Amino acid sequence: MRNKVLKFGFVIAVLAVMLSACRKENDADAGGTSMEKMAGVFWVQIKYQGTPLVPDYFKIITYNTSDNSTTKMWLDDQGHIWPFKFKVDVDLNSQTFSANNAASEYSNITVKLANGKLLTGVTMGPASKAKTDSIYFEAEFSDDPGTTYQFAGYRRTGWPEDDH
Repeated sequence: MRNKVLKFGFVIAVLAVMLSACRKENDADAGGTSMEKMAGVFWVQIKYQGTPLVPDYFKIITYNTSDNSTTKMWLDDQGHIWPFKFKVDVDLNSQTFSANNAASEYSNITVKLANGKLLTGVTMGPASKAKTDSIYFEAEFSDDPGTTYQFAGYRRTGWPEDDH
């Protein structure tokens, strides 16, 4: 009899834990970051005096800072271009960004970044023709002083044929 009571008590305890652990949440919105309008993966060409240095496109990413700042974001080539990873100043209302002697996390260089702009829905993926955002900025790197490079491209569309 004692075994039956213990087994029954154990089953009740397990059911109570299972039922309380399966509570449905009403808040399905995980929220976003302060930079979600400007964050993303972009394909850019590097130009000098308006002419592409090479025909290739390079991947850069933009994303929020760990403190979820409303005035700063990361601009990162993931070590593929210069390499650079800089915090840039952001104006969310105008979707512009800039930096003055920002230090790279990847190398011992700084950058002066000007005329950074994200334009929503103004361009298309080259193959898919899917509407997407445009990105542009000008950069002068401390290891190549006096030379201003233009970076121009588009937000990744998600279509594999638009990836480079």
